[in-house]
Amino acid sequence: MYHIKVQLSIFLLGLFTLSCVAPKPVIRVTSKETKTTWENGKEFTSYFKDGFICHAAYHGITGPYLVFDVELANTTDDDFLICPEKMAIYTDNGTWDQTSNQIIYSNFPIYGTDPELEILKNELAQSQLEANQKNDTAVAVTVGALAVPLIIAAASADVNDNSQHAISRTELAATSTTAALNVMDISQDLNQIKNEMLYMNSNIWINNALRKTTLSKNESVRGLVYFKTPNLKKFPEIQLDVPIGNNNFISFTYLVKLYYPQQQDVQAAFK
Repeated sequence: MYHIKVQLSIFLLGLFTLSCVAPKPVIRVTSKETKTTWENGKEFTSYFKDGFICHAAYHGITGPYLVFDVELANTTDDDFLICPEKMAIYTDNGTWDQTSNQIIYSNFPIYGTDPELEILKNELAQSQLEANQKNDTAVAVTVGALAVPLIIAAASADVNDNSQHAISRTELAATSTTAALNVMDISQDLNQIKNEMLYMNSNIWINNALRKTTLSKNESVRGLVYFKTPNLKKFPEIQLDVPIGNNNFISFTYLVKLYYPQQQDVQAAFK
């Protein structure tokens, strides 16, 4: 009996060890620039170049997106169209190439997500959901009409007969029809939930994201720019490029810091 208990303990210990999952690190992205300003917990770096003023700060990670808070002001005499989908992040600082007279990066850029495209996708999905709901309603009405004679036939059985008896095909069909109607009700509820989630998602793109905007002289615009999150464990630095004209950018460099729950002195590591 003792050997059985020991073997069982070893088995449970091994099972517990296999089931352990290491905690993910908490990620913070900080500006490499020392001259910064703070607003509501966000550290902004500001640069002036060729008549443009740009402020940018790391906002956070939301779902699959790495998010930056960006503001651009135009002080030139020319109108300028700012497009978040033309902004890019790089996972290396690049090297200057004298032949092409530009910075060359070893990794492909990750461009900002286009809010107008995301809003369109959500509206198309909502349209499809609306069609699905109408189709489900039409099917439910048809099934319900067919179920009427089946339910009446099933009800004609002797209700006072409590003895065991075989279920007829008619009674079974009526029961199956009721179940089918219940499934359709659940499907419509799920469609409604999906529709509400799409509506909420659209509101985020409409109200929070930096939208495509034409800036005239002394005008500015601010909003959140969303990038697909790279594997930040592999890259200690990332660069954000905000275009301000043909082959012209204002660049921001950020340091990626990883904090682990096992870290004893978090305050010291945070510095």
